[in-house]
Order: sequence, then structure tokens, then C-alpha cells
Amino acid sequence: MKICVADDEKEVRESIVRKIKSLFPEDRVFDIGFGRAALDGMMLVRPDLAFLDIRMPEMDGLEILREVKKAYPHMHVVILSGYDDFEYARGALQGGAMDYLLKPADRDELREVIEKAKSSIHKSFLKDWEIILEKLSLRHHVFLHDLRCRNPELWFDERLPKNILFGDPTSLEAAWAAFGHLVLCSFMVNMDYMSMIVSPEAEESPSELPPGSHGEITFSDRQDFLPAFLAGMDRWESRRFFASTKRPAVVANDGERDSVGRRAAQWRNHLLTAAKNGDHKNLEPLLNAWLESLLQMEYRDLKRECTVFMALLDEGLSKEDIVYLDEEKIRYWSEWTAKHRTWDELERHIRKFVLEGIRTLLLLEHSNENSSYWFEQALRLIHTSRDPNLSLETVAEAVGVHPVTLSRMFKQRTGTNFVRYLIRSRLSRAKTLLLKTNKKINEISQEVGYVDYRYFRNLFKKEFGLTPSEFRRQNGVAAPEDSEDPFFSH
Repeated sequence: MKICVADDEKEVRESIVRKIKSLFPEDRVFDIGFGRAALDGMMLVRPDLAFLDIRMPEMDGLEILREVKKAYPHMHVVILSGYDDFEYARGALQGGAMDYLLKPADRDELREVIEKAKSSIHKSFLKDWEIILEKLSLRHHVFLHDLRCRNPELWFDERLPKNILFGDPTSLEAAWAAFGHLVLCSFMVNMDYMSMIVSPEAEESPSELPPGSHGEITFSDRQDFLPAFLAGMDRWESRRFFASTKRPAVVANDGERDSVGRRAAQWRNHLLTAAKNGDHKNLEPLLNAWLESLLQMEYRDLKRECTVFMALLDEGLSKEDIVYLDEEKIRYWSEWTAKHRTWDELERHIRKFVLEGIRTLLLLEHSNENSSYWFEQALRLIHTSRDPNLSLETVAEAVGVHPVTLSRMFKQRTGTNFVRYLIRSRLSRAKTLLLKTNKKINEISQEVGYVDYRYFRNLFKKEFGLTPSEFRRQNGVAAPEDSEDPFFSH
């Protein structure tokens, strides 16, 4: 945190500076003199907090306060005065000062007002981040959690370049300890890897990044964080995904990229047609051609293509000409695709899923086996399991069938797909818990299988027309609200 002190008495300034440094040794405290020099110093430093003497030659504290608030309305200012006068205090507070202290300010008063400013900055930072987390969750299927905030004031200084680092938690924990006041915050991404925002000043810039991390993505204004983060995230995951894979050169321009995407979609459609028609002879060659086409794609396009393919496969290879893929199904298979950290892992899984699944379906169609028993088992598991990782594959494994078989059976027996059935079951249980327990809503979200509280809240409102909080209020249930997000570390 940057703090400026202005007073026309040098001894007073130095005394305040010493006290603040002893109370908050990591903060940077600037003696900016008095009068016009003080105003120039504040414009140059742009402190997070300033202490201004109310009576100074050339320009008094109230004049400086007015000028500063015009340029930087969110800057925190405390007026110092030797006069216990209500009119002075009222003028300072009306001008935008956060507090008014009588000189000589003691250590306890300084500590209290600085902690008040820090708390205000922290709250403003979290308010910005709540918007970011909502957008990432609902628009991009990205779940950030375990946010730790170290120097939130860096977030608001658009002059400082901020590097976004990505890496394994061990390497970035070392950076958290080493970079000190250069660290803005850290957080986990999709319960997988860690990210950190560091704002190095020129003379203090770290000579090298921690081993296993990447941080070439930079932004300055907080409005630019979201696109910068998404670009950095894509670059980090892509580098890891293709690390051990030899592949042809990726197309560079938009026209070639669109052409590659169309070819992949054509192979995908041929593959699904062969699967629907039971054309086992051409199934594997078509699968090979589709997989090879994926290697010419950018990582984000590859993920999108795999998501669409798996979502269509989850429809149980419906014979219908038009298949509707709803948002929840796309999200489910997007998260499934993203869980594969490397190309080899994803290719192996898809190959097994498709080839074994289609063979199993063909056998099932020519079998007299009674599927009622294992299907009822699957339904019971969905309704009773508390496992947040419950999926098409885990349920299929539990009842001893292939996921494609289970998917087909859901469509035939319930008229809906597995993903939609699972969501409705979870939300139904959430309604019961909201009405019959006093658990916090974010606790209920986790209990029914949604670690991303924002996604749960959005699903609940889409299903029932009310947020969980509104649902409780409408039914007269008095219980803790969802005001505290458990994924912010304190």
C-alpha cells in the first residue's frame, strides 16, 4: 500500500511517517512536503491513502483534497488538524475525506484509519472479482477458487503492468513467498493448477519466473484482466496439452482456421452417421481421420470440437435428424474434455469410448438381455449418491455397462439425456435441503454436487424461476444467506 503524508511542519511529517512504518513495515510511505509540492507529489505517486494537514501555506489540505478527488475519486484521504472544530471536520468529510484526525495522531488512531482504508480497498477488489468470477463461470465454464488477496491496491493502479503467472501450486507458492509486496493475489483454476498476479516495478522486477510457470501475459488496467487471463489460460493449457505430441503446423489465419474446423465437422458427421447405422467396418478409419484433423486445430477449437462430438454421442446416437444440444449438456462435456491434461490422454479416452461403446450397442441391439435391473440400479445411484464427481462414466462403471449403452438407455427410458436427468435430480435434492435444513446455500451447492456455487445458483434459477435465496424467502425459511463465498481464502 502506498501512503503519502503532507504537513508544513517537517517534524510532524517525519513523526507520522515513522509511526506508520513501524505499524505497517511492508507499506511504502512517502513524505511529500506541503502545499503545491504536496499536490504534485500525490499526482505523481497516486497513493492509496494520504494524510493531509488542513492548514498549509500555498494550498491547504481542503484545496488539495478537492483537486485530488477530481482526478482520483476513489483515493482515500484523511485530514489532520490541530483544531477541534466541527466546521473543519464537516468541510473535510463533505469534500470526500474518509476521516478527520486531531494532531498529534497517536499510533492507535493511525492503525485504525489505515486498517479502515485497507478494508475498503479489499472490499472494492472483491466486488470487482465477484463480477469476474460470475462471467468466467457462466460464459466460459471456468471455475476460479481459493482466492488469496495480498496487495489489492495494485489492482486499481492502471499505470503498473501486471503479469499473470500460471503453474503448479508448488512453484507458485515459492513465488508468493519471494515476491512479497509485488504479489496482488493468487487463485486456483478448475481445481487443477494455480495462477498468480504479480505487479513488478521496473527496479524490482523478478529476474526470472519460478520453474514450471509461464507469465508472458500482461495487463495494466483492471478492465483488461479478463481477456488477458483467458488468453494466458489457453496458452498455458495448450502448452501442457501438446507438450509430448508431434503435430503438423497449426493454421495461422482465420480463413484457414475456418477451413480446418469445417473439415473436422465433416469427419465428425461421417463418424456419427457410421455409428448410428452400425457401420462398424468404417468406424475406426473415420475416427482416425477425425482425430487427425483435430491436431491441426488451435487448442481452444479442438476442445470445442471434442465437446460437440461427445455431447452428440451422449444423445445415445439418436436416429433423429436434428439433435438439440442444450447449454447444460455443452458445459458437462466441455468440463469432461478439459479434464484431460494431454492430447494422448484425451485421444486414448475418446478412442476407447467410441469403439467399445458402438460395439457394445450393436451387441445390445441383438441381445435379449433384460436391462431393467441395471438401469434401476443406475437411477438409485443418481438419487442417493453424494459424490460431486458423479458422471456418466462413474455410474456406468458402477452398474457394469458401457457409458454409451447407459446414455442410450436413458434416452429410451426417460425421454431425456443423462446430463439433464442428473441436473434435475440434484436440483430436486437441493430444494429439499433448502426447505428442511438451515445449511448455507453454498454448503448445499457442494453437497448436491456443484463445487461452483455460481453455476449452481444459475441452474437453480433457470429450473425454478428463483435463486436459492429467493426460494427460501418465498417459503418462509429463515436460514444463513449465501453472503460468504467459501472459495475466497481469508
